[in-house]
Amino acid sequence: MNELKVEMTFALETPLHVAGDRLAFGVDRAIYLDPRAGKTERPAIPATTLKGVLRYHVEALLRAKGHDVCEAPRPDRMCPRAGKSTCMVCEVFGSPRIKSRLIFQEIVLLSDIDLRTGVGIERSRKTAKEDHLFSFEVSYGTQFSTKIKGMFPNSDDALVASALLFAGAKTGFAIGGAKSRGLGWMTLQGFKVTIDNVERDTKQIENKLEEVLSP
Repeated sequence: MNELKVEMTFALETPLHVAGDRLAFGVDRAIYLDPRAGKTERPAIPATTLKGVLRYHVEALLRAKGHDVCEAPRPDRMCPRAGKSTCMVCEVFGSPRIKSRLIFQEIVLLSDIDLRTGVGIERSRKTAKEDHLFSFEVSYGTQFSTKIKGMFPNSDDALVASALLFAGAKTGFAIGGAKSRGLGWMTLQGFKVTIDNVERDTKQIENKLEEVLSP
């Protein structure tokens, strides 16, 4: 087995809101906090949130290039599918029936929390809804890094996985809630890959991605 390690660094272009399930006095929509921080309020991004966003963009890119990809997140339309082999995305990210080869870490944001006020919009009339004023928390920061690990049968499979992660990360996307309000937008700043502790350069990743995307 070959061990893959990926380290990504993202620049936060706008404040971020990832919803949490906690109750906060005077706040309608509280932000997600690192559950390991105890009484210290440290905003965080769940590992599943980043994984889901990256997977979504990888799926969209592969479909655009003509590849057969299952229809996440619907379990009944994900691999294994009757009469079809496992799609490229499920081979790496997993499905309800296939264990993911990747392990994502929870992302802790070393930034402050601020309170904002919003109003619900009546989309058909494009006017503010009556009695729909609400408060929500946002996290401020400039950048964050995260690490992803995985085990693969051979080094080429590990390189394919890193190429798909690179494709999903470099698109530029928003994460969390209130994206339509301009929150959570980020861009990839750094992407480091090692396979069995040997670093692979970006050009090698890009060449593998071009190979993967070929019909």
